[in-house]
Amino acid sequence: MSFIPTEGGAAKFNLATVEYVQAQGNAQKEALISDLASSLSTVLDSVLESDRAALLAMTAQIDSLNSVILEFSSRIDSTELNVERSLITMQKELTAVKTNASSTRMVIRRINDDIEALPLKALETFNAAINDYLKKDEAPKE
Repeated sequence: MSFIPTEGGAAKFNLATVEYVQAQGNAQKEALISDLASSLSTVLDSVLESDRAALLAMTAQIDSLNSVILEFSSRIDSTELNVERSLITMQKELTAVKTNASSTRMVIRRINDDIEALPLKALETFNAAINDYLKKDEAPKE
């Protein structure tokens, strides 16, 4: 192309081929993408830094709550065991009290049946024994 100037002031304006322009465009696009990719990770790190710190704090709180829950769980288990033992002991004591009450009722029935035949001294001794027993139970309650 002889009409394109190659010398002088007009030489500044050269025509480029389509391939050259596309190659330059692709090179600029790749440079822009690589620059953006390198700066994007830095920007994302700075933006997500507060979220990461909040997640770490939340993880620490969850771990703390988990240890508290485990402690309470073990306390509940030991309390349940103690309650079960107490219930078993109370059931045994209640059975003993029922047996003693039944025996006492039977003795009282016999005494009522034979009250005329019992000597006065035996009745006084029995009455004193019952009073002493009742006073013994009342003393710790006060």
